[in-house]
Amino acid sequence: MSGKTATAPTTYSPSPTQKKRQPIFKDVDWIRPDGRGFHQCRPAFLRTGAVNAAAGSAYAEFGNTKVIVSVFGPRESKKAMMYSDIGRLNCNVSYTTFATPVRGQGSDHKEFSSMLHKALEGAIILESFPKTTVDVFALVLESGGSDLPVVISCASLALADAGIMMYDLVTSVSVAVELCLDACSKLGDVMRSCLKEAASASQE
Repeated sequence: MSGKTATAPTTYSPSPTQKKRQPIFKDVDWIRPDGRGFHQCRPAFLRTGAVNAAAGSAYAEFGNTKVIVSVFGPRESKKAMMYSDIGRLNCNVSYTTFATPVRGQGSDHKEFSSMLHKALEGAIILESFPKTTVDVFALVLESGGSDLPVVISCASLALADAGIMMYDLVTSVSVAVELCLDACSKLGDVMRSCLKEAASASQE
């Protein structure tokens, strides 16, 4: 009885003459002052346990930006408040006097505290510590650019180090939009066109 003829497994190999698709941004990449291309992130270093006196802490370096975050709590709120089923989160971001060439806290820096709060609040399970408060103190030791994203990522790591229950860690990065007039077809495939609202356009 003759057996079934064995056949070799089907494989696929691209034709040697088939050209690979070239990266879209190959011809438009440029080198930044620190030697990176616009698609590259800075070297990063993070570690926990930077402050022994805190419930949790973390230290982060992204390039020349250096940040340290301390977390205290959960602890009973000092402010008189009615019982709440969820906890409270307080965030404070400050700069050392030598962090930037210009001394003092700039207007943008003062908004960082509320922006840090918004970034972290949705990731923390506030129901896990009712009627108590978690305090997050971030200190920028050296400002090397994109400070807030580094603060957010470092604060998330410090909260995890403190054992605060979270849905997930929070990471952050800054992005920029480069304006391009009269784009070619390659750029047009990946760019996002922004059009004015009809109401505002009709008034001009």
